[in-house]
Amino acid sequence: MIYTVGEKLNSSVPSTGEAMLARDFDKLAALALAQAEAGASCLDINTALCGEAEVEMLCRLACDAAEKTECDIMLDSPSPDAIIAALPHTKDRYTIINSVTADERLEELIPAAVEYSAGVVGLPIRSGTIPQTPEGRLENALAIRARLNEAGIPDSRIYIDALAESVAMGGNEGKTLLETVRLLRRELPDIHIICGLSNVSFGLPKRAKLNAAAATLLIEAGADCFICDAASPSLKSAIAACEAFTGKDEYCMDYITYVRSENE
Repeated sequence: MIYTVGEKLNSSVPSTGEAMLARDFDKLAALALAQAEAGASCLDINTALCGEAEVEMLCRLACDAAEKTECDIMLDSPSPDAIIAALPHTKDRYTIINSVTADERLEELIPAAVEYSAGVVGLPIRSGTIPQTPEGRLENALAIRARLNEAGIPDSRIYIDALAESVAMGGNEGKTLLETVRLLRRELPDIHIICGLSNVSFGLPKRAKLNAAAATLLIEAGADCFICDAASPSLKSAIAACEAFTGKDEYCMDYITYVRSENE
């Protein structure tokens, strides 16, 4: 089944960032609950734009999300120190660290991932550069996976980000993303493949429609996780239909349940 990571508890979302800076924890709790009720498997929490309050806010929101929802938790920060500080606050909930690269944050975060049995998102970039070919992304993904496996982190807890970019940038971004997913799935069959789905539509109108179309294509290519708007009707419908069509939904029972819920 497709694993959806709710994207709304992110300080880069203007209204969420404002709520974080205002310490409006009621509004932030409502965002967490809304994503959980929409069916999110996991909640991404990013407080990177909170300045000096980043660590405090990440710890507080991780604790609140674990207490008020049944969702898994994704701790999303460029700061290893912030993630390490927040891990004890997820209250034994399955937690995913977002993220490491082929040459950054691995050594700082691996011990914490091992200690807390956490998942790890690997961005297949090196020296801050995104490879422009699927083969380049695979090469970096293999390096990340090898280092995580060496530390005892199994493929089942590795999430390689296929690096979604806006298709408005030039014309090949969507094709490169799909080819990357296919290549990763073929060469690394037991890892998870994730991407920030909303990135594909950045700068374009009717974003939900494009995101839903992208999800359908990416699922067929082998992606099994999305950081996304878990409450989007277009996306929920696309995922339900795609899982039914590709045999991931036995006897289409989840699809039938979804359609019935729409008509209630």
